[in-house]
Amino acid sequence: MTGCADTVERFHFSEDLLDAALAVRQHVGRLNDVIHASVIARCLPLILEPGETLTVRPSLGAGNDPSRPFDVETDRRIAEFKVSQWKGADTMRKRGLFADLVHLALDPTERRAQMFVVGALPKKFLVASRSTAEWALGRSSPHTRHRFEEKFGPTEQFTVAEFTSGPASHIEIIDIATLVPSLGLADELL
Repeated sequence: MTGCADTVERFHFSEDLLDAALAVRQHVGRLNDVIHASVIARCLPLILEPGETLTVRPSLGAGNDPSRPFDVETDRRIAEFKVSQWKGADTMRKRGLFADLVHLALDPTERRAQMFVVGALPKKFLVASRSTAEWALGRSSPHTRHRFEEKFGPTEQFTVAEFTSGPASHIEIIDIATLVPSLGLADELL
């Protein structure tokens, strides 16, 4: 009996864990939304400056809708949160990350633009990839590709790295794990 209680305690099998797991199981198809919302909710108090106010309700589900083009919009900033942990075979994540970078770069306001990612791989992709913007936007909507070409020129003119260091150079790329350390933990430690 004592061994069981010790194991439960050591591995944090608490009532809160069970309650959370049951809640997630109810909406298992929405697990990414739960993670996305949790990360943004945990980050907002850490990143908002005194007096900075949200101007649009945060987009707490993964993906945006037309009424909320960015995950976070305030009177001072726009931000996208990419919460996935890259493993190496990340083609769709790369394309999604680049499309979000393009959306941030297309914003006509003077607000600070930020891209929050997990770990070093997403940033490395953005600053070093020789893949073309044409490839990276290949699965994006025709509207996004059209807006890109209208503002920046033909997609085949840029590599991802050239776009990141050129038209998107004003966008801060921030590792969320510096704010939410559990995102930086290796899978085997969770």
